[in-house]
Amino acid sequence: MSDLSISYPIEPEALDIQHDTDPADDHGRARRIPHLGHTVLFFSLVFACLIVCLLGAFAIAHVSPGKTLTAYPGLTLTAQGAGYSLALIVSAWLFPYMWKRSFLAGIEWNALAAARRWGWLILSALLLSLVAESSLRFVHLSKNAPIEEIFQSRHVAYIAAILGVVFGPVMEEIAFRGFLLPALATAYDWATFPRTPAGLDRWQNSTAHTTPALVVATLLSSTPFALMHAAQIGYAWGVVGILYGVSLVLSYVRIRFHSVACSAIMHATYNFTIFAAMFVATGGFRHLDILQK
Repeated sequence: MSDLSISYPIEPEALDIQHDTDPADDHGRARRIPHLGHTVLFFSLVFACLIVCLLGAFAIAHVSPGKTLTAYPGLTLTAQGAGYSLALIVSAWLFPYMWKRSFLAGIEWNALAAARRWGWLILSALLLSLVAESSLRFVHLSKNAPIEEIFQSRHVAYIAAILGVVFGPVMEEIAFRGFLLPALATAYDWATFPRTPAGLDRWQNSTAHTTPALVVATLLSSTPFALMHAAQIGYAWGVVGILYGVSLVLSYVRIRFHSVACSAIMHATYNFTIFAAMFVATGGFRHLDILQK
């Protein structure tokens, strides 16, 4: 029996992944992607796709667009999932033309890093969920928060679970950790780099962010992430603060492993624990009235 060596793919080092590393393909200055302009475009695209899908869903169902989320939660959540999917499809087509590289490479998805650490990521997410759940004892919780009121039927609960465990984490991680975080870090580095020949040379030839830039970007990008959930939980600011802490952890994982896929796995697992607890507490989503107590 011959001794055959097996070669495994090498995980790329995230030093200057946005800059051409092959001199033959070097086109000059380092291209910082995504920057703030790309980020504004992406968020605008997501918003537009959500509006189109929501209006389309309400038109097909012959429902007035003025109705609230709680009036037609299943229809609204399905349209939201469709809007996220449409936005990602359009982005995967549009941004490569601007970046001259694939969409996943541009946002530093790095699935290989996630594949190698998936067990650690899941365990860490479970621990994070335990800490967050324990912290709820020390903050004020809103009664009859909008997020609870949408659970009017079993099928709506399953739709919400799919959206919350699959579509939501992927979209939010791409938006906040794939676009906003690096864009803010780039903006910080641009504002603070030394206006000297050496500083200019580094700016033009490297896309690596400085540690202060990553720290500031993490703190800033976590704010809209947490505030985005404020309305859903009835503006319970203590819970918003906990979500801010969760965002800091997700941002650290994304930066530490240079992988949005890693933070997405942690985010999905974290959300899964929430819906799993609801599933158990309501007897398989059969007694949703428990959530209203």
